[in-house]
Amino acid sequence: YILSLRPLPHNDTPRPHLATQPTSARRPLPYICTMSMPAWEIALNTYWVKYASKISARDKMYRFAQYFSRMVYFQMEQSGAPKESVAWVKHISKTASTGRKFIRLGKFIDIWYKAYKHLAKHSVSLTSEKDLINCLGIMALIADMIFYVWDFLRWFEEAKIFQFNMNVKYKRTLWNAIRYGIKAVRYTLMLRTEKKDSKAFFSHRRLAIKSAIDFMNPMKGLKYNSLNDGQIGLLGVVTSCISMYDDFAK
Repeated sequence: YILSLRPLPHNDTPRPHLATQPTSARRPLPYICTMSMPAWEIALNTYWVKYASKISARDKMYRFAQYFSRMVYFQMEQSGAPKESVAWVKHISKTASTGRKFIRLGKFIDIWYKAYKHLAKHSVSLTSEKDLINCLGIMALIADMIFYVWDFLRWFEEAKIFQFNMNVKYKRTLWNAIRYGIKAVRYTLMLRTEKKDSKAFFSHRRLAIKSAIDFMNPMKGLKYNSLNDGQIGLLGVVTSCISMYDDFAK
């Protein structure tokens, strides 16, 4: 009756309680009625669906697709794959990159508000190691905010909406390197303040490693290293997996 949306049969005769009926008179209940909760509710309460419903989580999944396809098309070029196939995988990587920029439009406003709250809560001082960590946290938020401003402008150029009379790509890459460098130093210092083998210690160690690896990507754009697209893609896949693991671990 539930699946067919037909009204339940009306009967004025009172029915005896199920417990008072003989076993032979009881009708077997459908399987879906014997479950503790509906099947759709079970599906919607899975960790994966809950995770994918967040914008930041989808950005990390797109990031994984972007760098994985970048690693794949480099290997395809090295193995002499058809140019059409290589171009198709390159298009996936570029589309994922542009899509991530579109998702992050206006994110610099959120980062600015976080930096304001952090600055109001902590004083800017270098009298102790804890104060230094707090100061680096504010600097990381400011660097994030400036990066997302250039990221916002870069999307306008990639979408061919407007072309600016300045090197937006270079400035975006520069601030990307600055923010990851600050984060790597900050999380490394935070390891000194955490109890070894604690949950916070392992979390900060993963973030320190992730930030240090992510620092290598913009350094290639700034021509400070000679990593190829396959190596950059592999590093991006590793850091994307670390980010998603941290989200699931919370």
